[in-house]
Amino acid sequence: MNLDITLPTPHPLQAAFARSPYKRNVVRGGRRGGKTVGMAVRAVERFLAGARVLYATPTADQIGRFWAEVTKALQEPIRAGVFEVNITRHEIALAGTEQRIRAKTAWNADTLRGDYADELILAEYQLRDETAWSEVGAPMLLDNNGNASFIYTPPSLHSRSASKARDPQHAAKLWKRAKADTTGRWATFHFSSQDNPYISKVALDEISKDMTALAYRQEILAEDIDE
Repeated sequence: MNLDITLPTPHPLQAAFARSPYKRNVVRGGRRGGKTVGMAVRAVERFLAGARVLYATPTADQIGRFWAEVTKALQEPIRAGVFEVNITRHEIALAGTEQRIRAKTAWNADTLRGDYADELILAEYQLRDETAWSEVGAPMLLDNNGNASFIYTPPSLHSRSASKARDPQHAAKLWKRAKADTTGRWATFHFSSQDNPYISKVALDEISKDMTALAYRQEILAEDIDE
């Protein structure tokens, strides 16, 4: 049975992190720059290779785009009954195996507990309590020497008010450590909203008039700014 997998074609910077061979990947991107779609590509390709994938976001609202992308990509094998879908748990699985994609809300260590993964994706990492990774995320990869990706947009003053992080700059500090790493385990990826060829350039020009210069640098250009 030949069943199509309808993944979107990632733009070059998306493809770089979506298919990164590194064990730890830190992705700093602008709003609408393609972070979620790129990670959906990574999740589906790793799942099809037999991996157990866990995508975690701080709030339920952020699950929607990722879930839409993975279900669209896998719609034919899902309809054919090759994969089972649990909509309540946002889970797609191959019955009788550990092969699975799951999207869940988790903003601290307690909400991330109770699972394990071969591929862990921590979205909106700048808003997350750091304990989600240090106390639970890292140990859950031990069984199969799994991979982890940390996805974030530099936090503006507005987004910091919704953050669960103890240190608002913890994502930026992780980026710096990863950038300086010499072990060959870590990789960093940076792109702005402007690097996404699939969004309106006119809208990007317009939005610059509605944002402060600082917010534009953080949320559109994805610059880490220590102010």
